[in-house]
Amino acid sequence: MHPEAEQALRDADELLLVTRGRRSGREHAVTLRFAYADGSVWLRTEPHDAPRAPAAMVVVRRGAARPPDWYRNLAAEPRCRVHVGGFDLPGNARPLGDPQAALHRAVELWRAKYGAEWVADWYLDAGRIPVRVELG
Repeated sequence: MHPEAEQALRDADELLLVTRGRRSGREHAVTLRFAYADGSVWLRTEPHDAPRAPAAMVVVRRGAARPPDWYRNLAAEPRCRVHVGGFDLPGNARPLGDPQAALHRAVELWRAKYGAEWVADWYLDAGRIPVRVELG
């Protein structure tokens, strides 16, 4: 990966994730917060897309908790693209070997990047699923 792309991944607060629509087959883009480590971006799922809101401000719609469209698109087609800092990077969502360990790793990365208040402790016990997209 180009060193400037890696620097953009370390510095940017948000990225644009482009997935293929599982029903439409068309490209679907969403802006998300993320953390970057070891050639991968770690994305946070919510029952709805609210990537700009701190975790303490996210309102969960009762009875409507489901993964966001971008997550379901990646489940159907793991190949995607990540746009950050003027770079267009191919990615591939990979299954997590140990989801609980992956969740703790993702929370550690998000807290280091955005601060502890952005990822409240309840996130660990709320059934959220981190998504790891390998780049390159």
